[in-house]
Amino acid sequence: MPETPRPFIPFIPLLILISFVSFLNILARVIFVPLTPYICEEMHLTHTDTGNLFFTLSVGFAITLFGSQFISSKVTHKTTVIFSTISTGFALTFASYTETFMGFRVALFLVGLCSGLFIPSAVAMIRESVSGAHLGKAFGIFGTAQSMAFILGPMIIKHMAMWLSWQEMLNGFGLLSSAISLALLFLLKSGRVRGEPITIPFIRNLISWPSFWILMVLLCFANGLNYGIYNMVPDYFQRHNLLDSGVVYRLTVIARIASVMTAIIAGVFVDRFGLKPTLVFAFIFCGILTSFMGTTAPFSSLILFCLQSPIATSLMPLTHFAVSTIVPREKNAAIVSIISPFGFLIGAGTVPQILGFLGDFNFYAQGFILFGIFSILCGMFVNFNGIYRHVEFSQIKNLEVE
Repeated sequence: MPETPRPFIPFIPLLILISFVSFLNILARVIFVPLTPYICEEMHLTHTDTGNLFFTLSVGFAITLFGSQFISSKVTHKTTVIFSTISTGFALTFASYTETFMGFRVALFLVGLCSGLFIPSAVAMIRESVSGAHLGKAFGIFGTAQSMAFILGPMIIKHMAMWLSWQEMLNGFGLLSSAISLALLFLLKSGRVRGEPITIPFIRNLISWPSFWILMVLLCFANGLNYGIYNMVPDYFQRHNLLDSGVVYRLTVIARIASVMTAIIAGVFVDRFGLKPTLVFAFIFCGILTSFMGTTAPFSSLILFCLQSPIATSLMPLTHFAVSTIVPREKNAAIVSIISPFGFLIGAGTVPQILGFLGDFNFYAQGFILFGIFSILCGMFVNFNGIYRHVEFSQIKNLEVE
């Protein structure tokens, strides 16, 4: 039976709190983006080495994304979220004391391991608490945390770099994150249930669904267009001395401010017009902008990035919404912990690694063109009724189960 419509306002306090914790979780990973020029200069790293740092972080993140469900099935989602937040803070503090490239890679791997526990439990808490009629808006608000982390990350580094080293900044943020996580013991009221354990029959059924593979491909490219491109933009513009670092900083912040609204707008569009047209438009438009980034002069390319970034940000809540609706509520954390590791590892890890490798051969721009074309193909792929009906069919089955 369909859910009885309920007002959206009562869900907002929970969504703000979960989004704030998500902000801390994402900031722990994206803060390394504006730090890379300082770290690379001190450690004398190549473009490939820079891309490998993000790949290493992504591997750790992917491992615990998958393993988080085994933990949350033993303890509650609330406990999993708090443990992820406090351990990520300690991992950042450890990273601040490393002095070699290998040691820093180990530290980033630990940051990824600790932060990867968060997302499946957070998505499960939202799906558990929010009415189905408002899920699009809920995930849109949840998606704003990413934009805020991308905005405040460069701002923090820009202003604190005048007084502190990158080690001191990481140490301070790690300690602050760990301290804030203790307040969650009293503030988080949801997530008192345990996650459903991942079983072999569930995995067997999941991988037999075309919708699972379709959404995995979309999630990989959504992560690549969002995290992957963003992670390497400072390396592309600043280390090649294509543009002044101040110009890159200001326009990047403007782009991410716009991203706060596009994440919410995407959620509203899903609730109003449906998932399919919103996904198709976002992927194709984002792909066009990404491709043009590789065909224009540096300043024009940066302007295009400022337009691409808000659209790429909206892809994340859209794909998370799609993933959350193809299974019953109690299986939400399970499917997120299975599908998200691949999306993040490929999109946020492999894409920067490939771009860094291409950058060492002066093919950075061609890399943007390549990933832009793949994004356009994703949009065209989803637009086929024969493809999208699998996702739609799974959603119908889900509603019947509920």
